[in-house]
Amino acid sequence: MRLDLNGVSARIDGRPIVTDVHLSAGPGEFVALVGPNGSGKSTLLRTVYRSLRPSGGVVHLGGEDLWRMRPRHAARRRAVLPQHGDAGGEFSVAEAVAVGRTAHKRPLDRENAADRAAVTTALERVGMAWAAGRLLSTLSGGERQRVLLARALAQEAPLLVLDEPTNHLDAGAQFTLLELIRSLGLTLLAALHDLDHAASYADRIVVLRDGRVAGHGPPGEVLTPAFIEDVFGVRAHIGPHPITGRPHVALAPPTSPGPVSATALEADTATS
Repeated sequence: MRLDLNGVSARIDGRPIVTDVHLSAGPGEFVALVGPNGSGKSTLLRTVYRSLRPSGGVVHLGGEDLWRMRPRHAARRRAVLPQHGDAGGEFSVAEAVAVGRTAHKRPLDRENAADRAAVTTALERVGMAWAAGRLLSTLSGGERQRVLLARALAQEAPLLVLDEPTNHLDAGAQFTLLELIRSLGLTLLAALHDLDHAASYADRIVVLRDGRVAGHGPPGEVLTPAFIEDVFGVRAHIGPHPITGRPHVALAPPTSPGPVSATALEADTATS
């Protein structure tokens, strides 16, 4: 399913965070949203998963205005893996994933065979079927993140929105999750903190700076050393990864780093 953001702007407490953003993601395409902390990545995603109504512009999903859809209709079309997901530690894995079926049920409907099949399929796709009866609180961080992904997949929505999905995961869990996400065949819009991950896995990259689009296109065209230094303030080397052959971004500190202010270190990641 195609996603189009046409001139989308967003405010928080009257302050402009995102301004006149245009981006698109075609069916089955992986679009990565990158930018420095405070650039508006998470805020922009909130306009797509209907947590923050745009102050301007339109979010189109499958040609329809996402914000004019009924909530249940919207939930059947886009699923979300949030940055700070909580599936409930005292739920079993299967119970947590079953929450994703809410979009397909009326308030008093009971679980049916289709729901159980969707939960089983979702757990199998993320490699967590073995843990269906386990409590979430007994799983590792990477395993819980895969359960949350299974919950999103159980919605059976064609668009998946992800906000920093690899946060707080070790290196192995990060790669496992990214490989899995890339293999799903869904339309993907993901805010990613790691430029190397974005270059390796995304079909296209959209770079935000100060709430505006600073660059967009295929990774090899957008992520040049000069552009990365201008936007992120670090030096970069771009080339094929020596093991995978995929685009690879290696970063280094600036040649002459200036003093870092306390304000910069405490940038509000809520608007990243």
